[in-house]
Amino acid sequence: MGRDREWEILSDFLRPRPVDRPGTAIAAVTGRRRAGKTYLLQEFVQQAGGLYYEARQEDGLLEAQGRLRAAIAEYEPGRAAEIGTMPLGQSDTWDRLLELAMDLTFARRTDDMVPPVVIDEFPYLLRETPVLQSILHQLYDSRMLRPTPTRGIKFGYFDRAIHGKLLLCGSAMSIMHELGHGSRPLFGRLAWTMTVKPFDHVDMARFWRIENHEVALLLHAVIGGAPGYLDLTEERTGLRPPRTLAELDAWIVQTMFTSESGLFTETEIWHLLREDPRAGDKAIYQQAMEQIADGATTAAQVGGRLGKPKEELEPIIDRLVAMGYVEERQEFFPNSKYVLRLRDPVVRFHYAVVEPAMRMLGGGELDAPEVWKRLAGAFRSQVLGPAFEEVVDVTAMRLLRNRGIKVGDYGWTVVHDPDVRKNCEVDLVGIEEFRLARHKDAPVVVIGEVKATQRKRGRQDLERLRRIRDLLARQRPAADARLALFSMYGFSDALVEEAERAPDEVLLFDLDDVFAWGQMPRGQMSGGQMSRLSRASGSTSSSSS
Repeated sequence: MGRDREWEILSDFLRPRPVDRPGTAIAAVTGRRRAGKTYLLQEFVQQAGGLYYEARQEDGLLEAQGRLRAAIAEYEPGRAAEIGTMPLGQSDTWDRLLELAMDLTFARRTDDMVPPVVIDEFPYLLRETPVLQSILHQLYDSRMLRPTPTRGIKFGYFDRAIHGKLLLCGSAMSIMHELGHGSRPLFGRLAWTMTVKPFDHVDMARFWRIENHEVALLLHAVIGGAPGYLDLTEERTGLRPPRTLAELDAWIVQTMFTSESGLFTETEIWHLLREDPRAGDKAIYQQAMEQIADGATTAAQVGGRLGKPKEELEPIIDRLVAMGYVEERQEFFPNSKYVLRLRDPVVRFHYAVVEPAMRMLGGGELDAPEVWKRLAGAFRSQVLGPAFEEVVDVTAMRLLRNRGIKVGDYGWTVVHDPDVRKNCEVDLVGIEEFRLARHKDAPVVVIGEVKATQRKRGRQDLERLRRIRDLLARQRPAADARLALFSMYGFSDALVEEAERAPDEVLLFDLDDVFAWGQMPRGQMSGGQMSRLSRASGSTSSSSS
């Protein structure tokens, strides 16, 4: 489910190289913990007839080499006795093991496919053997060898050309993305680096089999789309996935506020940081994320709150960004403005809700359901609001183009209102297709607001967008921009009527629209559109996506 594109990329990678250009092809796969990488790779390797090996964080050099040797022997049982005699811990053990693994998989090639060698959690091996990247460098470069019977050639670790397909995988995203950087041995030698992302809100709802869109989005805001959390939470609590809002409240209380077996979010954050071997002092990373959760938006602000210089915090924040737990939100129109924000849903929920909940529960005066009820405001502003903005960011392109807006790039920006001496943050501003934000003559085709508050959006929200359009038109071609409102909880009757009177100016998108984006053909109305049209016309019929 939701992995067709990744499967296609992996399958294309296994195509045989041209006869006149043999050698080893290397690619990298990464992604957040519990995103489903291992499951995807194991299924893929099984169908492709490849060799799979997963490194373990606790293994030393001999254990890691011994387990790879055992995996190779299991792959080729007819030679198990011979393989079992290969010495471990010697200077050439890694290159001989890799050479044998590549030879055995390449021997099973067909006209259409070369079975891969997959090394999962590759960064764990680098801790004991940093030179492994250089060994792979030479494995790749062995394609240039053309030895003759009369003249032996030794090229680095290998004395002949090695053929096959090698996939390096790992959850330490910062390390995996750096494998192909200019200063690294594998620079210029990786075919690609693919990130396996958590499911979006639509696939997550399908995976958890949740039909209620509000429940699905609220749960997505709490734990995101990592599919591994389904089994983990069921094993932890015995609860089935929530189907109603009442079930969701009970699920959150029992899953997130139970500390007897270790807080779910606190334990998960520790595991997430543990994935990157270079994140030595976990405390400073947690402190930095805590300050960002409390409103610090720059490295200088984080450092100031922690009593540390900006220069000391910048590499910490850079690594958190590379790991995917913090994001630098760059303003759409080119300038130097960016703001830090927690990106990972579990991390965001922990600092906004779980930490204060534990302090409140520690007093013993309130029970968990009451604490969760009292923290509803913090949840909606600090967790649900950003989560809904991210969901709209994923869906906006398709939704807007389905309504006839030829939008290209889009993002958020700030517009200054001199009349009230105030900056207005704009959730979404999009320019004409095939243009770039740095082009000041690029027409602005849409200006939008994204709201997850329980209040229905009304005409005052539309007037705010009209004011922003007027202000933006003083700087760029924006006078004809369409105005879009994305609301999790719908719109007032007055705003619906206005949108029907001015369809060429006003666009309304509700939760049904946002969940229909994945399967709605161009030009087809979603359930949200149809229900609003029905209300406007006085019809009693309804439709849902």
